[in-house]
Amino acid sequence: MKRNLSLLVAAMLPLAIFGQSVSKETAHPFAKKSPAEVSSLAPVKKAPAAYCVQTNFKCDDGDVITKVVAGTINNPSTCGANGYNDFTSMSTTVTPSQVLPVTVTVGNGWFEKVSIWVDWNNNQTFEAGELMTDTVNGLGGGTSTGGDLSGTITVPATATSGTFRMRVMVVATGSDNPAPADPCADSLYGETEDYSLVIAATGCLTATEGQYPSTTFTPTCNGAYGNVTAAGYLNEYSKVKVTAGVTYTFATSDATYFITIGNEDGTTVLASGTGTATYTPTADGIVRFYSHLTSNCDGGKVFHTRKVKCGTPPTACSDFKTPSNNRENGGFFGGASSQRLAVDLSLGNSAFTVYGMEPIVAGTATSFSFKFYSNNAGKPGTQIATRTGTIVGSVATGTAFNYEFRKYTVTFDSPINLDANTVYWVEVVSDAVAWESTTVNRLGLPDVFFNDNTSGAWTAGTTDYVFNLICAPLAVNDSANAKFSLYPNPVKDFLNVSTNSKLDAVSIHNISGQKVASKIVDNRIDMSKLAAGVYVVNITLANGTQQSFKVVKQ
Repeated sequence: MKRNLSLLVAAMLPLAIFGQSVSKETAHPFAKKSPAEVSSLAPVKKAPAAYCVQTNFKCDDGDVITKVVAGTINNPSTCGANGYNDFTSMSTTVTPSQVLPVTVTVGNGWFEKVSIWVDWNNNQTFEAGELMTDTVNGLGGGTSTGGDLSGTITVPATATSGTFRMRVMVVATGSDNPAPADPCADSLYGETEDYSLVIAATGCLTATEGQYPSTTFTPTCNGAYGNVTAAGYLNEYSKVKVTAGVTYTFATSDATYFITIGNEDGTTVLASGTGTATYTPTADGIVRFYSHLTSNCDGGKVFHTRKVKCGTPPTACSDFKTPSNNRENGGFFGGASSQRLAVDLSLGNSAFTVYGMEPIVAGTATSFSFKFYSNNAGKPGTQIATRTGTIVGSVATGTAFNYEFRKYTVTFDSPINLDANTVYWVEVVSDAVAWESTTVNRLGLPDVFFNDNTSGAWTAGTTDYVFNLICAPLAVNDSANAKFSLYPNPVKDFLNVSTNSKLDAVSIHNISGQKVASKIVDNRIDMSKLAAGVYVVNITLANGTQQSFKVVKQ
């Protein structure tokens, strides 16, 4: 059977680990992971980023664009409102490596200079490397009497099919000053006009290997790539749900493969490119994501990843939340010799400080620690920091798979500062049974795991783990100052609880996370009828403090 990517259904066994083999069946909870699995995500719609628009340019004194000629664009114009004109409905078709002549006619204001940008990566930002001004041939050179400024812009050889915004800006700079270098500048004498350049789509709509997976993938649009499939074949397609006005970047794990984006029926090429392809739909719908060896539409049963990204990464610490999907599943903690689990923190354009973490886990935890890594091609790279956790509270969230799930509030021994526009990975180490996982509302990249099934290497999963970040110091209160002691430990009959606060509730779980019967009399816990072994005792005080202890029953 072709790359079966599911987890085997099996009976619950202590310390079974999440199994991700090559199947398409359902998942046994907490089975050991192996490489490659397909998932689908629930939609999280986000508005596309907006281009900057001038609101205070002054173009009524001759510092104005009166005409733009570029290919089939031949547009006479007058001063726009606030010095801006949106002519993106006007376009001309270009090809990679083409040298496009451009003539900009300017008014008789002061000394006018022209700059042109093209947003070749369609990220709604005109970057310094996208400034196309050719000062040698006239654009940017300037004129003091009005008239034409002519030059050329060169389409990058690597440009893929799609529609790209071209910004033309004139500014009264004076004869000794350079042409404008800021595409978002405002409060100047000048004008800005936006047009469109179109690279026609050519591609491959053949799929001898058919569709895979059978489900339609919905990106989360959080600025990070999400795997459509981690085990695609060449000459095959996947279906992806898209939203009007959102720019999508499609890619494969091999930058040399040829990508084609087609309509849902596979009859029309919408975009194409080698390594990546960018597409901005005008209506909500579904597209086909094809991958081939080359533009000759060749290929075969060669495993690779198809992935897609859209939107922007989170910019605030509080945005980093992966919600529970009603205790959908989980991945076992296993330490360095077995399974290790990590999630990414893919930051947008804001830096922030993290003071702790709130993971939801299966079973009872008495300890947490955290390892932070740099990013290496979508997986943990160099370890950059460690933090010891202190459990300051927990709350039960429900029961599944014969385990109690709990949300723990864990503070770091010292805060960690995270830089903007950076991807980090954090590994969580705990004596809990497992970390709750989810396939919906995934934040950033999929989880990664590291165990004896992955030959000592981090491997991308297809889920994410449930957590919140703690973004401010927690208040110091009675909860933080509560004192506990339990004795004797090991215990034969009664376990005494000594605390400076009133005892509210006690629960006891065996080492597999299952709750066992317990009785409390005068701050004493009757454990006389429990079998010998290791137990986790959870204590809740009247002030809300919660703490867990490992106790040996003789």
